[in-house]
Amino acid sequence: MLASRPTRNESLRWENNDNGEVQVSIKRQDTWKVRLLSKFFYIPRQRKITLDEVGSEVWRMCNGRNSVGRMIEELSDKYQLNRKEAEVSLLQYLKTLGQKRFIGFVLESDEKPPGRGAASGKKWQKKQTGASN
Repeated sequence: MLASRPTRNESLRWENNDNGEVQVSIKRQDTWKVRLLSKFFYIPRQRKITLDEVGSEVWRMCNGRNSVGRMIEELSDKYQLNRKEAEVSLLQYLKTLGQKRFIGFVLESDEKPPGRGAASGKKWQKKQTGASN
């Protein structure tokens, strides 16, 4: 987990406000359930979420280049936290952002070119078929 690199969801739009905080814009989903509910209740087409100072700092670091371990070090240095406090807080925050699909995680194994190190379904099926004959 500490070697993974969080990356922002590219479909979300965000900007820095006047206070240096990040505002994330979320568009309403266009599903039949939402369309039905919007006939009875007001559901805005877009909503904005403003992140606090630390949340904004974490959001900016979620660029796909910083590992979780590096983010922990930077937060503990900047906000004068011990490593364990920074780790627990950051992991919980990243988990929340991940559950809301604001971020994803790039793993080292995700970076391998296709066809390298992992068997395709066809190769696996051939091996399976060959074993049963």
